[in-house]
Amino acid sequence: MVYYPNIPTNTEKPAQTQPKLSSNFTDLDTVFNDDHVGFSQAIDRGEHRKVTINSVIADPGLADPKCSLYIKTVAGDSELFFEKYDNTAAANLVQQMTNLVVVNPGLGGATDYGVTTPWGLIINWGTYNTLGTSLAINFAVAFVGTPIVTLGREDNVVPTTKYVSYRNGTVTNLGFTVIGSAASFAGSYIAIGV
Repeated sequence: MVYYPNIPTNTEKPAQTQPKLSSNFTDLDTVFNDDHVGFSQAIDRGEHRKVTINSVIADPGLADPKCSLYIKTVAGDSELFFEKYDNTAAANLVQQMTNLVVVNPGLGGATDYGVTTPWGLIINWGTYNTLGTSLAINFAVAFVGTPIVTLGREDNVVPTTKYVSYRNGTVTNLGFTVIGSAASFAGSYIAIGV
């Protein structure tokens, strides 16, 4: 495949330029067809079939009114990012779109994880053992408001003899206190909010 960028020239006759022009149109259709419905197709030509981004770059640092979708390297992998101009903040909003970073602070008494999605939804989850009859759970990622929390209990207990709950008013944007009916009560939780 040869692309001729400098045709027609003022020294070539039409008969000399025609094969090069024909080659260029064929090459353009072939390359365009990688991500789009090709020029030579009868319907839907020009529409995207996929989008391939092949250059890793730094955050673009856009000016208003632009947005950018691009890739950066994170831990050796190519990850998709989005940047939008933000005239109310010191820096533009940059969000990682793929392979979101999972926060695990490694606090004692529970195994806590959290993630913030690009659209602002926060999800925290984990497992715990009350050791005594209660345990304070600290969210890995703090919420802005009070989240919805769902608790689970260990699978091998009889529901009528052991239970787990949290007292009214103990759930905050930073965490909650889990209450068990007996010592060493294991369970899991998920908290969702913004």
